[in-house]
Amino acid sequence: MNDSTVGPLKRTARKRVGKTAQKRYILVVDDEETVGVGMTEMLREAGYVADYVTNGDDAVREITRRPYSLVFMDIVMPGMDGLEAFRRIKELKGNVNVVLFTGLFREADKVIFEGIKEGMIDEFIRKPFFFEEILKTAEKYA
Repeated sequence: MNDSTVGPLKRTARKRVGKTAQKRYILVVDDEETVGVGMTEMLREAGYVADYVTNGDDAVREITRRPYSLVFMDIVMPGMDGLEAFRRIKELKGNVNVVLFTGLFREADKVIFEGIKEGMIDEFIRKPFFFEEILKTAEKYA
């Protein structure tokens, strides 16, 4: 397949990410399916190997299945929240980068503060986000 047979989004993403991204694994964790599926598809179009799960428990299980270098994780989820899942993932795979995000900022204040206090949050993204923001973050951490 050449550049003339793919859409402009794929051409742009491939130019920005390059071939090295094709072997980089990213996990997306969000209880909101439209967000999770959308992010996963954007990352796949950019050349990453991206998987999606809907909760913290599944994220902790999934992290041992593939050599993920980056996890995009919602903070506010039912059951295990993003910060607790982050802690467990770091116990299992300390070298995995985890980028937290949320659209419910008021509910996440305490969690964000706790994560910053513990030195665990390197990057935080607020919903709604844009393709360029996700891609830039993936380039930086994956």
